[in-house]
Amino acid sequence: MKYRVNDTLTLCKGRTVSIENDLTASGEKFDTADVDSVIRNAVVIGSDSVYKADIAITDGRISAIGGADDKACRQIDAEGLVLTAGRIRTVSGSLDSYMLEELLFSGVSTLTFDSQPSDNDIKMMLEHPMNYCVCFDGHQHDSDELLHHVGDVAVGRIADLYIWKCEKFNIAPEKIIKFGRCIFDRSLTDRKDIIYALSYDTTRRPARSASVFFTSHNDVNGYFGRLYETEHTMIALDTKK
Repeated sequence: MKYRVNDTLTLCKGRTVSIENDLTASGEKFDTADVDSVIRNAVVIGSDSVYKADIAITDGRISAIGGADDKACRQIDAEGLVLTAGRIRTVSGSLDSYMLEELLFSGVSTLTFDSQPSDNDIKMMLEHPMNYCVCFDGHQHDSDELLHHVGDVAVGRIADLYIWKCEKFNIAPEKIIKFGRCIFDRSLTDRKDIIYALSYDTTRRPARSASVFFTSHNDVNGYFGRLYETEHTMIALDTKK
């Protein structure tokens, strides 16, 4: 189905949204010559508006939103589908692999913790393609600074994006794009475990993880950062005193 401005979409559980704008119809197109991929014709449900747009991804982040030019590039066709940013969830206590998988496939891509997980919990969690925010120096992370990286569809944000059919919204995604990489595509398989096979490149060497670990400046520059920086993207956040 091809959606247009003022169309009303009925999502799962009866929620409705209306398309307010179509950025793909604008006269000026963004250049796709140097992007990694483009998502075309998605209905974006953002933090404060609903609109149709093409989205460019470069180096794991959203690099442009609007209308893309017609140059050849890697593309994902999202016509007739809705797109959201991965959500942030604060959790208590430890999580097992099943719980992490259920959160990932319900649209949650970033976890923060109200108590520090154990070393074993962290090792287990890092086997799953989610983002984690843990500070080990006894301080709380700055929530506003975390939101500069995740939680919305905006230029500069990490490209943690979910593509849904309306009737499966927040239940079963069609595609999951994690740090700019498509880790799940229902048109190829509905097996959730296929995402773990993508942890390796074509030469069977471990590929860089699609997860991001947010922690304090001290931890990024300390033991934890040295332990995981070769496999995981580490981002330092300011902490509250």
